[in-house]
Amino acid sequence: MEFPAGTAKNRALTDNIFVLYNCIFNRIPVILCGNPGCSKTSAVQIVISNMRGKTSKNEFFRKQEELIAVSYQGSQNCTSESIIKVFERADRYANKNKQTTAELLPVIVFDEIGLAELSPHNPLKVLHSELEVEQCRHGFVGLSNWRLDASKMNRAVYFACPEPDLDDLETTATSLSESMASKAEQENPLSQTAIHALAYVYLDTCDYMKKERNQQYFGLRDYYSLI
Repeated sequence: MEFPAGTAKNRALTDNIFVLYNCIFNRIPVILCGNPGCSKTSAVQIVISNMRGKTSKNEFFRKQEELIAVSYQGSQNCTSESIIKVFERADRYANKNKQTTAELLPVIVFDEIGLAELSPHNPLKVLHSELEVEQCRHGFVGLSNWRLDASKMNRAVYFACPEPDLDDLETTATSLSESMASKAEQENPLSQTAIHALAYVYLDTCDYMKKERNQQYFGLRDYYSLI
């Protein structure tokens, strides 16, 4: 696959892409769950941008369907009716597919599905029927920062994005540093010694906050900004 410039091919991103690719093309609903900054959205964008059917740059991908993203932003105010309309939009893409020679596969990308679960309208109840094995006619990807209740999780593959280790943090920092140095036309990005030290201190600080204060004050995006 082609990656945007400066993208770090760390464990979280490559694992997410592997799971997404297999689930989408087999019409298996999948929910990616992990803290902000663990490459959930990036993985979805990379998969969809590479899977362009017959116009794909990679010969292997040309033999497969073209992915069409049907996006929906979850919130505490969303309703069952609005979610139903998303599936109806995907159905229209599928019906259009039957009328043309193009092979299209709609993929419903439900961002912040965890927030939708907090809605007083209980909108996710409509997913119970839509995500049953016999009913899955499209790709379905849910992105959440926390686990959903069992009734939703049981109808999809649940993939917990792992916490980064020291190697993951160093790989990401190296890619970010080299990319930014290149854009600024600088010859020297951060040294490996500095990157190792920053990654180690970040992990050590996070461990301290969890053990001593039982809170996760710093996140991955803070680390990326630091680099």
